[in-house]
Amino acid sequence: MYLTETALEPAFPAQEGSVLEDLACAVIEHAARLKGKVRGPLLEDLAEVTRWMHCYYSNLIEGQQTRVPDIEAALRHDFSSEPEKRDLQQLAIAHLACQRWAAGSDGSPFAPGFLCELHRRFYSELPASLCVATTRAGAKVPLEPGVLRAIEVKVGAHVAPPYELVPGLLRHFCQRYESPGRSRAAAIVAVGASHHRLAWIHPFRDGNGRVVRLFSDSLIRRAGVDSGGLWSLSRGLAFRREEYYERLANADRERSPSLAGDGNAHLSERALREFCEFMLQVMLDQIAFMERLLELDTLADRMEHYVRLEAGLGEAGARVFLLLREALYRGEFPRGEAGRIAGSGERTGRAALATAVEAGLLKSSTPKSPVRLALPAKVLGTYFPQLFPPGQLP
Repeated sequence: MYLTETALEPAFPAQEGSVLEDLACAVIEHAARLKGKVRGPLLEDLAEVTRWMHCYYSNLIEGQQTRVPDIEAALRHDFSSEPEKRDLQQLAIAHLACQRWAAGSDGSPFAPGFLCELHRRFYSELPASLCVATTRAGAKVPLEPGVLRAIEVKVGAHVAPPYELVPGLLRHFCQRYESPGRSRAAAIVAVGASHHRLAWIHPFRDGNGRVVRLFSDSLIRRAGVDSGGLWSLSRGLAFRREEYYERLANADRERSPSLAGDGNAHLSERALREFCEFMLQVMLDQIAFMERLLELDTLADRMEHYVRLEAGLGEAGARVFLLLREALYRGEFPRGEAGRIAGSGERTGRAALATAVEAGLLKSSTPKSPVRLALPAKVLGTYFPQLFPPGQLP
């Protein structure tokens, strides 16, 4: 079939008579409730853990697994001597750097320049062994970071649009999704719709899956439903990986004139609507999961379990826990209050505080500034069970 630059239509599924708007409104409501669960300093550190999640699970979807302690070590510039493990650490570092850049960008996520910059920044940070594309024959060839593909590609059963159309398709993509005046609910439905349409265009020779998920992360943040960075879409997609790929492939389908509700454009409107519903359900599942994990009373119980039974702090454990609990509920506290909080004298309180800091359970910006919770990899499995799969944490 002859394709044009508008071949990605319909860009949006009709919402009349569908559950999409209700699901989008539920995402707005639950995301706001989740953000209100934690105080500022802890919110910042949890957002960093979420970046680890996005990185870990997006790479896992692609069949590459970097253990969380290895990510933590890489952030300290402590790279493995094993070439394969070191490559995966560098993959994680590139992913995290790209996320931070995107979070600070004020450009439109739909703009072709933004998408090319995502791809360029990600692949420019990788070693040559990872900055490659795979040909249909299975050969590895160098990949040009940030450059649109100049070859025809087929991914599974999907034959991507001719490469000559990619620049025009991306312009139309930006025009359709950046249109002003859409409701907030429609903008959230568009997360799923544009996710598929960008994957369908397949603008780069390789790396499209990671770019699409980084792009969707930016859209979620832009729509104001990221809860300050407290949940990860990629985690939900990784747990439903087979269904995710099946839904993506199904939405590649051309419309069927004989099928009611399939629209009158090139691609199937019904399949796009089903994909959007799937994505909204994944978003709600992940927000609900984090809501449960961040119930402060139960989180405090898990922290106490770690301090008393796993941290090996001996008699100081009980006082250290009181300091951690204070930081959890207040966000941070002045060092001079340690004795009062620990229910002890000033000297004993200072000793408990020093123990907590030395154990990596509390931290501060300077030696004299207020202290707040620290979230090293070693505590994540107890503080936040099921955040990562078993065996991926210390």
